[in-house]
Amino acid sequence: MKLFEPITLGTLSLKNPLIMAPMCTYSVNQHDGIATDFHLAHYTARAIGNVGLIIVEATGILPEGRITDDCLGLYDDAQIEPLARIVRAVHARGAKIAIQLNHAGRKCTATDGIDTIYGPSAIAYDESYRQPEALDEAGIERIITAFQASAKRALAAGFDGIEIHGAHGYLLSEFVSPLSNQRS
Repeated sequence: MKLFEPITLGTLSLKNPLIMAPMCTYSVNQHDGIATDFHLAHYTARAIGNVGLIIVEATGILPEGRITDDCLGLYDDAQIEPLARIVRAVHARGAKIAIQLNHAGRKCTATDGIDTIYGPSAIAYDESYRQPEALDEAGIERIITAFQASAKRALAAGFDGIEIHGAHGYLLSEFVSPLSNQRS
């Protein structure tokens, strides 16, 4: 394999094996999770720079699933078209684009309209974070449904792939850690 030769990953054909990992930009302007002109310029510039696959930053599946107030969201249909605009611009430059879906869990620092955060147990990440409400079965089902709905919105926006964020102490990884999950 050569750096600038096409490659196929499963069913996804890329112009080259260069992949941009998802990196948060914290650039939403109105705390509404809607992608801005900054996001359009940022991701399009990477496609112009010849990246084969761009993975868009951690994108919250619920308002309280965002890491910060300034993070992207995909929990509302109004968020689809601004992301679709990015997808179209990246595709026009020959690159593929995926999106990383996330729920921050007890590490959510968003506060604008967010009174309650959630985790597997009512254990704060540390003394500087709020204490989450422990998710019950109905809450877990709500999160599963939100991941599904966000994935459908991502497909509607035209993304070529979806990555589910399961690391860095966010909700999915909280469920597998004895430090944050003390459920019976």
